[in-house]
Amino acid sequence: MTGFTVKVSITVNDINDHAPTFPKKKASLKIPEQTAVGTKFSLEPATDADKDQLTVQGYQIKEGNVGQVFRLETKRAANKVLYLDLVVNGVLDREKRSSYSLVLEAFDAGSPRKTGQMSLDVLVQDINDHAPIFNQSRYSAIISESLPQGSNILQVFAFDSDEGDNGLVLYEINRRQSDPDRYFVIEPRSGIITLNKPLDYEVRKVHELVVQARDNASHPEITNAFVTIHVRDYNDNQPTMTIIFLSEDGSPQISEGAQPGQYVARISVSDPDYGEYSNVNVSLEGGDGKFALTTKDSIIYLIYVDQILDREERDSYELRVMATDSGTPPLRAESSFTIHVTDVNDNPPLFDQQAYKQTIPEVVYPGSFVLQVTARDKDHGPNGDVRYSILPDKKTHASWFIIDPVTGIITTATNLDYEKDPKPSFKVVATDGGRPPLSSTALVEIDLQDSNDNEPVFGSSFYNVSIKENTSAGHAFFLKKISPNNKQFQTSKDLHNVSFQQKHLLKNTLQNKLFR
Repeated sequence: MTGFTVKVSITVNDINDHAPTFPKKKASLKIPEQTAVGTKFSLEPATDADKDQLTVQGYQIKEGNVGQVFRLETKRAANKVLYLDLVVNGVLDREKRSSYSLVLEAFDAGSPRKTGQMSLDVLVQDINDHAPIFNQSRYSAIISESLPQGSNILQVFAFDSDEGDNGLVLYEINRRQSDPDRYFVIEPRSGIITLNKPLDYEVRKVHELVVQARDNASHPEITNAFVTIHVRDYNDNQPTMTIIFLSEDGSPQISEGAQPGQYVARISVSDPDYGEYSNVNVSLEGGDGKFALTTKDSIIYLIYVDQILDREERDSYELRVMATDSGTPPLRAESSFTIHVTDVNDNPPLFDQQAYKQTIPEVVYPGSFVLQVTARDKDHGPNGDVRYSILPDKKTHASWFIIDPVTGIITTATNLDYEKDPKPSFKVVATDGGRPPLSSTALVEIDLQDSNDNEPVFGSSFYNVSIKENTSAGHAFFLKKISPNNKQFQTSKDLHNVSFQQKHLLKNTLQNKLFR
C-alpha cells in the first residue's frame, strides 16, 4: 500500500466548438441625414467562448448596405475584446432612403470558421434640409370690386420633402413687401386667400401679394410665390366735376356788360369707373335762358352768356350742373351755385326833382339849413355811390351856399343879401363813383324874404340951399345933395347905386353931425 505521488498536467486543446454571438439578435440605430462621412457609431461587440484564434476575429456587413453608405471598423482592446464601430461612408439623404436593414456578421478564425449575425435597423433621421416648394411660382385671379368681405379668392399650395415639423408648411403674406393695408389674409395651414377689406377699383386696379411658405422647423426654410389679383370695375362711383369760375377773383360772377358768347365757368368732368361707366353726360338747368353749356370733347364743358344781362333787372341767377354716367343704374353728381351779375356804371344818378325851390329869410346865419336834394343811382357799389356838389357859376350867387357831398343837405355859406340878389339860383351836380363817372344836375331856386336890415340913409351929409326971405310957407325947394368928396348926386337913382361901404360912411357922418 505504499507508493509514489505523481503530478500529471493535462492540457485541453481548444477546438472551435463555439460561434461568435452578439448580445442582441436585433438592434436599431438612428442617424441624422447629412451626417458627415467618417462619423462613427459604436455597436455592442460579439463574444466567442473560444480562445485565441478561435474567438471573434472580424466583422462584415453581410446584407442591406445599399450604396455602400456604411462600413465597419474594429479595434482590439486590452481585454482581448474586438470592439465594433459603424462608420458613415456616404451621404445619407432621408428623402431618398429613410432606413437601412443591415445584417452584421461576426466570424472567428476556425476552420471551418464559425459566424454569428445580428440585424441592425438604421433609421435615417430627418433634418430641415429642404425648403417648401410651391406648385406654381405665380398665381393670379380676377375679382370684382363689389366682392363681399370674407370671400375666398384662391388657394396656394407648397410641398416640403422633410417630415414632421420640418415638413409642415405654414403660409403667410409678406406685409413688408406687399399689401400693407391688409386687404387680404391667408389661412396659415390651408393657404386659402380671402378678402379682408372692401376693394376699390379706382384706388388700386391690381394687387400684388408676396406669399411665403415656411416649414415649422426651429430654423425654418422659406420660399416665396407671387399672387396677382386683378380688380374688375363696378359702377360704384358717381362722376366728379371740377368747376372753375373765370372771373378775376375766381368767384361765381359775371359783368352785366358781358356779351353773348362770353365764358362764365369751365367744368371738367371725370368718372373714376372704367370703360362704359366712364361716359359722362353733362346738362345745365336754371338761369332763365341767360346762360348755356357747350363742349367739344365731352370732358371739358364751358358755361357761357347766351343773352344780354341787366343787373338792375336781376342781379343773380341760380344754376345747377348735373353729370350722369352710363351705368345701370346711372350715377349722378350735381353742383348748384349762384352766378352774381356785377354792376357796370351804365346808369347816371337821377334827382328826385329837376328843380328845387325854397323860400328863406335873408337874415339867416351862415350854416343854416336851406333844403336837401336827393339823387338815386340804380347801379351797385361805387357805381351807385352818389356825391353832391354845387356847380360854380360867377353869374349867380352860388358861393352863398354849400352842400354836404354825402347827404345832399344845402346850407348857407355866408350872409345873404336880398338887396343884391332876391332870387339866387344855382345848379347841383350828383356824380357817381364809377370809372368814368356819370352825373346829372338839378336847379335850385331860392326866394329870399326881405328883412328890415337897412336904415334910412341921407343922400348927403351936407346940403347947401338958398331961399328968398320972402318965400311963402308951403313953398317946396330942392336940396342940393353933396357927396362926401363934394360931388353932387344928380338923382335918387345915383343914391341907390352907392355901395354898401359908402352908405355906411354917410350914415356915420350924419350921426356925428346930429350929435354935435
